[in-house]
Amino acid sequence: MSTLRILGIGSPSGDDQAGWLTVDALLAAGVQSTVVDIQKLDRPGASLVGLLGDADRVILIDAMQSDGAVGRIRHFAVDDWPAYRHGLSSHGLGVLDALALARELGSLPSRIDLYGIEIGSANPGALADRRIEAAAQQLAQQIADDLTA
Repeated sequence: MSTLRILGIGSPSGDDQAGWLTVDALLAAGVQSTVVDIQKLDRPGASLVGLLGDADRVILIDAMQSDGAVGRIRHFAVDDWPAYRHGLSSHGLGVLDALALARELGSLPSRIDLYGIEIGSANPGALADRRIEAAAQQLAQQIADDLTA
């Protein structure tokens, strides 16, 4: 049996909830019945590495900041990671750093899908922007459709 893990990365701060909101939308849609493991992680840093190696496929969702429109969804292929050193994750040891470490340790799953939702500002204590909420719903639907295809 193959193992699928979906990880929504973020924090309880404003738009940085993008990954968590996507996980909430997936759970509300009943995706957990087809997924071995689905979690919300609060800025996991290096501990992310340990969640990758024992899965066949991992889907990661995180907030990102670049020059894109708020709410834009981006998919990053493994080959894109080295060139994209800015914008994804504001966490101490960012997602891309943890993925690079996992690669060096031989701990990457055979398939990994990395999604970023473009945010404006994390705004600690604030609610997520409505565009982030809409993007999280859209991405959750896209992932659910992919899982049932």
